[in-house]
Amino acid sequence: MKVLISSLFLSAALSIALPSLSLAHTARQSSPTSKRELHIRNSTGASKTTDDAGYDDIAKLGKRDGTKYVFMHHIVGSESSTPEKEQPANALSDTYDYNYDLWVNDFNQIRAKNIDAVALNVGRDYWEWARVQDAYNAAAAVGIDVFFSFDYTSFDCSVDETVNWVNTFSGSPAQFKVDGRPMVSSFSGDCLGPGGWQAVRDRTGGFLMPFIYNIDYQQLRRGASYGFLDSWQWQTQDDQYYMDILGPGRYAATVSGWFFTHYNYKNFYLRGDAWLFLTRWEELISMRDQLRFVEVLTWNDFGESHYLNSGPPTAGSQPYGTTWTNGYPHDAFFDLINYYIEAFKTGTYPAITKDTIYFWSRPHPAGINANNDGLSRPQGWDWASDTLWVAVFCSSTCSVTLQVGSYSQDFNNLSYGVNKISLPLNAFGSVTVKMRKNGQEVINYTPSDFQYRGWTDQYNFNAYVGSASASGSL
Repeated sequence: MKVLISSLFLSAALSIALPSLSLAHTARQSSPTSKRELHIRNSTGASKTTDDAGYDDIAKLGKRDGTKYVFMHHIVGSESSTPEKEQPANALSDTYDYNYDLWVNDFNQIRAKNIDAVALNVGRDYWEWARVQDAYNAAAAVGIDVFFSFDYTSFDCSVDETVNWVNTFSGSPAQFKVDGRPMVSSFSGDCLGPGGWQAVRDRTGGFLMPFIYNIDYQQLRRGASYGFLDSWQWQTQDDQYYMDILGPGRYAATVSGWFFTHYNYKNFYLRGDAWLFLTRWEELISMRDQLRFVEVLTWNDFGESHYLNSGPPTAGSQPYGTTWTNGYPHDAFFDLINYYIEAFKTGTYPAITKDTIYFWSRPHPAGINANNDGLSRPQGWDWASDTLWVAVFCSSTCSVTLQVGSYSQDFNNLSYGVNKISLPLNAFGSVTVKMRKNGQEVINYTPSDFQYRGWTDQYNFNAYVGSASASGSL
């Protein structure tokens, strides 16, 4: 996969003056393998000035209707680099082979989670134009919006080309618009320069939200043509910093469930333990009065382990050498986000009417040596906790048992709501989760396709994410 979404999580740029989007990950450390750098803050602080208004009336933005929007990031340029002879005959999951029906299938699943629009990450490949045409047509049929996220690490760094893509598709009924303007997002884009972005805005009328790294935000403020994409999600200090600068309605944030990649050109793990996916949602909901947009990362970046696609990846849908995603579903993460999306949009957590246990674990201890791996342990491995993480959604008081191999622990009288519990991985073997209510066992589940083992041939810091629900609530 040519798209290096890792950079969305590892670095940031400073900019101001337009609505902004934060592409970030639940992580506490950066990787020296990344070419990006952590953002540089003005040591004297920052305050809004009259110059910041630019084209937008800040007071008007502050009086918006309060509607909240949630996006899903979808990589269009996800072309497999697996040799053709090694691809299965039905390997249609990579977007090179995408067609209208596959887009419809994706969009129906995404829309069912109350997601408003899909960010289409596009790059340089000639075939992406045709995939985008199908995507816009499918989105219009499904009733979900889409918008561009130009990946300038691949996409031609050209004002004319950018404008051509935006203006060609902005008339579609599926184009996501903000205050009547087509949303224009990006990854990178400093190559266009302030003048280039100003031209993009002038020629498209776009609502610009580029992520631009290694640029002093004061320079971008003077340009009065930029938004801000903050790629550092943990903790909330960064969120608050940019919300204070940008004013009401101009900052958005992102949320992602996991991050691990293990190629010879990028090999690192970003900590996703301690229920950080849920915690990040809770943070965003607590800041909802200041937030207008949230973007979920990602639908289909298998190579970096932050995929929510409910279908299993095939050998042909991932970059060659991806050994850590087959057999590691994340669709349980996708299932639970609807609960948090509703809370973000309405300000009230929905009632829990179905008893469900969500659980996730890595497949082997962080500190062991792989038997047959040409690469070292991923950078950041020592941030990983050998723990089974669990979120129990209880419709009423319940008791839960967690077991891995011969080691188990009971959690009695959990209250209504979301209960975060965990089990140290002190034994090896199958994972079992159980729930009891009113003296009756309502959940007893052991996934047949996962075991926690004390050995591995190749390092895998991806998570197996599973769930089990009671057939009825007691």
